[in-house]
Amino acid sequence: MSATAQQEVDSLDRVLTRLATTEETNLEKVLSRLLPVVLGQLKSPHETTKKKVIEMLSHVNKRVRGHDQIKLPLNALLDLYLTDASTPLVKNFAIVYVEMAMERSTEDQQAAAVAKLLLNISKQSGQHQHTLLRLAIVGLESLAQGTPKHQQSTEEEFAARYPFLQSTADRVKFLDFATTVMLYQPAALLPRVMPTANQSPAEALGQLIQSSITGGPLARGPSGGSLSRGSSGSAVGPLPTPPGLARQDVSLVEGKAAPSVNVLQKRKLGILNFTAAAGLDPGAALLLYLIAAADPQDSVSRRGEELLRKRCGLDSPKPSVNLEDSALIAKLFHLFQGSVQPSMGSASQEAAAMPDDHTLPAGVLLQSRLMNLFTKSTAAASFFPGTVQVILSCVYGTTTTSRLKQQGMEFAVWVFKHADDAQLQPHSNVILQKLLQLLNEEGASSDTPTLTLRGFTYQAVGQLAKRAPQLFQKDTDIAAQFFSALSVEPPGVRAALQEAVSTLAVAYKGCSGDAAARIEQLLLGSITSPQEASRLCAVQWANRLFPFQHVPARYICALAAGDIKLEVREEGQSGLKPPKPQPGAAQMKVTYPQLAAMVSYTQSRQPALQQAAATARGSLDKSKPLPLPPKAYLALIAFLRECRQQHTDDPQSVSQDYLSVLEHALVKDATGELHVTAIQALLEVASDSPEQCAGLYRGQLSWLRSFLIHTDATARDTAGKLCGIVMLAVKPESAEAFMTELIAGFGDHDVKKNKFEVQDGYIGGTGYVLAQAMTGQPALFREAQQQAAVALFDALKHTQHALAATAAAALGCAGLRGPLPLPDAPIPSAASAAEKLQSSIEAAPEAKQSILPPQEPLSASLSSTSTVRGTEAESSSPACDDTASRQSAMRRIVALTKDKDVKVVQRAAMAAGHCCAGNPVKSVLDPALEALFALGFNKNEDVLFTVGEALCFAFGGVPVSADIVLRTSFHSIATWLNSKEAGTMSEAVEGVQDMDTDSAAPSPHLNGHNESSSDSADQVAAQDQIIKKVMQELVFHSRAEVRCAGCVWLLSLISYTGKHPKLMPLLPDIQEAFSHLLGDQNELTQEMASRGMSVVYSLGDESAQKQLLDGLMGVLQGGARKRRAVKLTGETQVFEEGSMGEAPGGGSLSTYKELCALATDMGQPDLVYRFMDLANHHASINSSRGAAFGFASIAKLAGEQLGPYIAKLVPKLYRYQYDPNARVRDSMSHIWRALVAEPKKTVDEHFGAILQELLKEMGGRLWRNREASCNALSDLLQGRRWPELKEKLRDIWTMTLRAADDIKESVRGAATILGKTLRNLTLRLCDPQVTPTKEAQEAVGLALPLLLEQGVTSQVAEVRAMGLDMIAKMVKASGPAQIQPHLADLSVTMLESLSGMEDSRLNYIEQHANSLGLDSDKLENARVNASKASPMNDTLDLCARYANGKTLDDMVPKLCALVKRGIGLNTRTGCARFIISLTTRQGADIKPHTAAFIKALVTTARAEKSSTVQRSYAQAAGSVARYTSEARLAKLVEEAVAMYTTPGDRESRLMSGMLVRELQKQAAEAFSGQTSQALPLAFIAKSDEDSAVAAVWCEIWEEGTTSISAALRMYMADLVPLITAGLSSQQWGQKKAAAKALTDLAEGGGDALPPHAPALIATLLQELPGRLWDGKEAMLSAVAAVSKAAAKAVMSSTQPSSSSKAVVDALMTALGRKKQTYRLAALEALQTALESFSSEDHFESVAGPLLATPLQHTQAATSTSGQGSAEEEQDEDKERPLPLLPTLKALQAAWQAAYKQTALKQAPSVAKALQESLQPGFSWQIHAAALKTTQAFVVKLQEAESASVLQEQAVLLTDLIPGVVRAAQDVKIAQLQTAALDTLAVVLKATEGGHQLSAEKQTAIREQLNAMIADNRSSAVKAHATDVLALLTAGSGGDAEMHDALPQ
Repeated sequence: MSATAQQEVDSLDRVLTRLATTEETNLEKVLSRLLPVVLGQLKSPHETTKKKVIEMLSHVNKRVRGHDQIKLPLNALLDLYLTDASTPLVKNFAIVYVEMAMERSTEDQQAAAVAKLLLNISKQSGQHQHTLLRLAIVGLESLAQGTPKHQQSTEEEFAARYPFLQSTADRVKFLDFATTVMLYQPAALLPRVMPTANQSPAEALGQLIQSSITGGPLARGPSGGSLSRGSSGSAVGPLPTPPGLARQDVSLVEGKAAPSVNVLQKRKLGILNFTAAAGLDPGAALLLYLIAAADPQDSVSRRGEELLRKRCGLDSPKPSVNLEDSALIAKLFHLFQGSVQPSMGSASQEAAAMPDDHTLPAGVLLQSRLMNLFTKSTAAASFFPGTVQVILSCVYGTTTTSRLKQQGMEFAVWVFKHADDAQLQPHSNVILQKLLQLLNEEGASSDTPTLTLRGFTYQAVGQLAKRAPQLFQKDTDIAAQFFSALSVEPPGVRAALQEAVSTLAVAYKGCSGDAAARIEQLLLGSITSPQEASRLCAVQWANRLFPFQHVPARYICALAAGDIKLEVREEGQSGLKPPKPQPGAAQMKVTYPQLAAMVSYTQSRQPALQQAAATARGSLDKSKPLPLPPKAYLALIAFLRECRQQHTDDPQSVSQDYLSVLEHALVKDATGELHVTAIQALLEVASDSPEQCAGLYRGQLSWLRSFLIHTDATARDTAGKLCGIVMLAVKPESAEAFMTELIAGFGDHDVKKNKFEVQDGYIGGTGYVLAQAMTGQPALFREAQQQAAVALFDALKHTQHALAATAAAALGCAGLRGPLPLPDAPIPSAASAAEKLQSSIEAAPEAKQSILPPQEPLSASLSSTSTVRGTEAESSSPACDDTASRQSAMRRIVALTKDKDVKVVQRAAMAAGHCCAGNPVKSVLDPALEALFALGFNKNEDVLFTVGEALCFAFGGVPVSADIVLRTSFHSIATWLNSKEAGTMSEAVEGVQDMDTDSAAPSPHLNGHNESSSDSADQVAAQDQIIKKVMQELVFHSRAEVRCAGCVWLLSLISYTGKHPKLMPLLPDIQEAFSHLLGDQNELTQEMASRGMSVVYSLGDESAQKQLLDGLMGVLQGGARKRRAVKLTGETQVFEEGSMGEAPGGGSLSTYKELCALATDMGQPDLVYRFMDLANHHASINSSRGAAFGFASIAKLAGEQLGPYIAKLVPKLYRYQYDPNARVRDSMSHIWRALVAEPKKTVDEHFGAILQELLKEMGGRLWRNREASCNALSDLLQGRRWPELKEKLRDIWTMTLRAADDIKESVRGAATILGKTLRNLTLRLCDPQVTPTKEAQEAVGLALPLLLEQGVTSQVAEVRAMGLDMIAKMVKASGPAQIQPHLADLSVTMLESLSGMEDSRLNYIEQHANSLGLDSDKLENARVNASKASPMNDTLDLCARYANGKTLDDMVPKLCALVKRGIGLNTRTGCARFIISLTTRQGADIKPHTAAFIKALVTTARAEKSSTVQRSYAQAAGSVARYTSEARLAKLVEEAVAMYTTPGDRESRLMSGMLVRELQKQAAEAFSGQTSQALPLAFIAKSDEDSAVAAVWCEIWEEGTTSISAALRMYMADLVPLITAGLSSQQWGQKKAAAKALTDLAEGGGDALPPHAPALIATLLQELPGRLWDGKEAMLSAVAAVSKAAAKAVMSSTQPSSSSKAVVDALMTALGRKKQTYRLAALEALQTALESFSSEDHFESVAGPLLATPLQHTQAATSTSGQGSAEEEQDEDKERPLPLLPTLKALQAAWQAAYKQTALKQAPSVAKALQESLQPGFSWQIHAAALKTTQAFVVKLQEAESASVLQEQAVLLTDLIPGVVRAAQDVKIAQLQTAALDTLAVVLKATEGGHQLSAEKQTAIREQLNAMIADNRSSAVKAHATDVLALLTAGSGGDAEMHDALPQ
């Protein structure tokens, strides 16, 4: 052994010896020093040393084993372990003892060791890591209840105490182990607490409780498992490993022993609280929180839920955790799955085969929570193959639940929506098969979870079809399965299935071949399913899968369009309309299916439609059923019509099959709507191929005639047109017979015989047949045509005007073909004509047989009809009207225009126009035009438009032919042009020139005009008449409705005959007319005028177009326009009805006559001019609106010509879009949309001009413009940036604040909205987080000063509120750098606003608070508290926070000035609060400014009258004083003291106290050196006469002293001069306060007072004489107190002025004052002084007044009882006697101090006074005092005689006995009885039993005592009475007598 080794061993032996001899009590102390040193020796290279160390450690182990109270040095051992110099052997042993030390440490020590335990944990060896981690988890148990208060801090500060958190490796290692601990469950809980597949944690916990009652604890089995105990207590097998862990993880967590349930709970809570307190990244701690939330222990799960919600925010739209982090998602998937792949085998087999390092999947509850996260992460959706494994585990796992299955399918849907295609495709087929398998397996169950699962499964398949359509396209079985399921699935699943089927359609889009055929068959079968969902999905598939030209798909849509369910019906209808292009996609031409193909397929699906057409088989059977539902058939025909219209070149457009489809819709079972649609479709075919169709239907006239009596008017009219076309192929004889038959149907005007529909249809049909006959085909006789015309002429006088209108329309139709077949002269009678027609019919019997049904002879019918009509005509009309002629017919037609029925008027007007068009001669034109012009007063819009078209027909050149009117579904020219998609009217007019019809040649009057055409002279005259009437009279008429008619008719002329040679030269005049009408107040007039402008623009040349644009621009820009003067009449409407309200007497104010009448009634004729000026203003607005309509119409036509006007127009147009007038607003919006293709781009380009225009108009004269500008600017500013606004932001705010004070309420409302928008915009610009810092600085620099200058200082409450709100939000949004340059002005303005924004009524209330019964102080406090809650106060807080040394230089002078001149309670208190806040936040930076602050605050506070403001200023001064210099603080205290001592008012004294109090509170350290000035004054001032002042100073005194006596002794030298000065003060209040303070000083001054007592007494006695003042009694009290406290000093005083005699004499003098309270105080003081001077005899000095008082009271009582109240009032001014009670007390005190000689001398006088005092009539308190004094009197006499009282003195005492006995008889007061008996006993003892009393008196006394003994209830009184009776008996002699006297 080397010398070094030996030395080490010897040293260790000595240590071991010392250790062995150490007592147990000192062992802990020794080990704390030796153990680390000994362990450190293990690094020695010598084996002998190591062995010795091990020997020592063995000894230590034996000594500490079993003594857990012996603690080991934990920190030292940890330091040893962590030292780099420690060898592995040292570390191995050190960690053992660290573990042992942790077990013996307190919770606080364990918690403190956590930081060291985890330091560099990632660098330690594996075994050591686990040990250290376990120990660290133990240390975290102390955090189970939250972070201790002494450790509470910010997250950063807390984390800084744990350096391991800064190391990523250490932090990850800790979190991993913490996750393992969180997953761990103890063996005792595992099999029961962990819930089963369908068991909740609460149920599992209940099972645990039950098992704990019946079974014992569970023991841990081998291999980390556990042994469970059965009912017999035998082990039945190993417990399973906790979910989420491997077997080896269990061993790592448990270590030497498994933790108990409670310990584990604390550790888990400690981990959770540690991560929260340290502020760990939520993503890093997410696993911990998820596991905790699924923990079976309630406290852990609640804490986990809380942290998930607060720190991770998983329920919020933007969680704190990044769920797209791939690393985090990988951890979550591993936690869900573990290391075991999902399988379908037995769980027990899997567990048995699992290696120790394989991790189990998480528990069911945790898996459920993880699934919730997976469905929120797109990264999880692409985490293959993990996603597939998770889905399969949820659906097919052995431990899965219904909830997990649902979540698995929900996750599948999520995966199919968001997974990456490259990763999804390889796994899609497997997933699909599993999903289909699940659907097949779960089909039989009907429970709610299963149904929900099926719904998710269907959704998943649907989503997969979107992502992997290739899996479905070749296999239609899935589609068939899903469609079949729609019929069998319950409603709860059907909705999800329906959505899935709808989504599944995407997969089959574009399929072809067999797949497409199978899909078609599937859809055709489903469209007829009884299930609505099946039908809906079928039609959806048809629309989505196939192109629009796909025939079967369109057939399916047609069937769906007739479905009973609205949703199916709408989907079917949408499928029959061309699909709309997608936004942004190019416009593509939509191709309809071929008509033949569509018809053929329809017939193949509906065999009933395959029958031949009616024309081929001779007759159509109308009784057959309808092949399709009416609505479906209707949709089918509508679609076939569209197909036919698109394929006009289709040779099969008139095919028999199509006609057959139409004819089958005309059966009896069809609806009226279907009839109309089918017959119109038939007319379309006939109009395109009239000869062909006429040939097909010439044998079906009876069938067509049946529709002439249809209930629908449209069907009747269409049938009539068809009849007219069919006449092309009918023989003349048959045509005449058919016409005769029709005439017979309406010839009899008896409605009862022939229904209205019959007559109406036959009349219309007759007109169309006659019109066709007038073309020469068929070639009817002239007589036959005349007869038809005559019949129609007769019908014009039908009693039913509707039928008369039909007759007029029929004649009009005939008139289109030419002059009516009526002569100018009368024709033969109707009977002869009928006979002739009848004979011609009889000549052709075959025609008669084929057409006419059996009926009465036609001649008889016509004759009877003519006879009846003729009779009526003779009796009611002139003879000329009864004669059938063209003139008569026209007169009858125009007569109908006066009818009240609008429809009658319209048909008559149109008929007149048609007649004019066919026969433009003067005899026809003149009456027609006269009647049409007369309709100008009609206000019905439809009538006006109809008359306009009629005038166009009369004018000539309309763009339609007679064939269009008579052979198509023509209704009006406008509808016909629209149906032809002519676009604008100008295009339609141009298209007329190129029209080429294939029909018969139309009338030349209907053709457009060209250079070679010419009109007749009559027609030219009519044209001139129309132009003159419309343009010179109607459009400038004084009545609005007439101008409207003229405008409509003028528009009709240029729209439908615009290219006419007569109109083209007049375009400038027409333009002027329309310009004039733009300002009309009638809305229709404006609109028509604006449309007319666009038509004129399209018709005019380039110069005309430019002129029109210039005029419109002038109107839009508000310029003056040329207006033609309109003559005013009395009925001229100046204003719209109701716009001016009502006249004072009722009635409207709209016409010129009414306005003039009002002006006359009011005596103000000039008011008419004001009305007209207002009318012009309205006209200008209407002009703008009308111009807008016109401009909108021509904008698209103008094209590049508008370029120069855009820049000028856009600003005004933008404003006009927000005009208050809705009509102006709408019209301008039309312009904007027409003119601006890209609104956003246009606004951006012209932003400056728009902004300038709006700002100008915001200050304009017109309120409409101001309001519109505010609204427009609010919209314009949205989303603007600083570069766009920096030049104008100041102007914007200025005008906004001005508008907020507008006189018009609506403008103010718009300004308020603008203010909100501007506020939000400015806040965004000022926020450096969203705006560049430099720009934010500039924005604040511009906006904030402006708001401070114009907003806050405004006199308008709304503007002030807007400014303050904006400033408050701006300061919050901006940063310190932006606000600091403006802090001085900002803070001062905010402080001033505290009072400025307060309701002024509060000031009034405060000023009258006393009269209102309110406490002004409480009211002030309430106002101040309210101001603290204001936004200004919040802004001031931010100002204080943003302030710094530089800003204080500018801020302090302004604040000091505001402190001095501030107005208003809230402003002044706010200044104080703000200064306090500044001082608190700025600290020492405030020091250079403290002097200025203190001077301003103190100076202002001294003059302040409000205690609330004084208190605030005092607080501010105290806060500032913390940082002021010592000299300035001393001066401040001196000033405060001077404020009190200097004569002043209450406010000065109160301010002085508050200032000192705040200095004491807030500047305690600095104030401690100034207490010698303040505390002596506080002692005096706490006795101030004002309670508030006294309370403040009392608080100062109490806070500044800990011991009153010690403080008084300390400050005695300072107090005496102050008190002396106070006593000598000229102010009574200070005298009183000084006296009270002297009283307190005497009571607590102790031995420090006597040296100063003589001087104080002298001062007091000096102040007693003189005038009495309120509170002077305090001086007497002070005399008494000093005399009592320093009696010896006073008695020994050599100065006469301060001697005891002087005191007594002064007090006796005071007794002579008249004031009763003062005399009472003097008596009390005299009593105290006499008691204090007990060694001196002052009896004779005080005896006189005191001894006389009882007798005075007796005499006063006697005199009072005998005198009236009047005498009492007279004696009030007389001196009253001294109070008796205190007199007796003073007398007692003086008697007790009297010398012997004085006592003997004064005894009779005293006895006499006592006798008087014991007289009845006095209160029991006086009697009690007299008794007490009597006892003292007796005692003093006994002392004087030294033995017994002399005879003469005994007589005096005996005389007192009766009074004493009387007092004893007062049974009400036991206390008085006891005192009286005691006194009686004393007297009897002094007089030897009262033997001087006479026998009678003794007997009386005995009787009274006996009665007292017998009757009194008090035992004490009885005992005293018995003793007194014994004394009395003993004094009178004999025990026997005493015995006899005692009551038996």
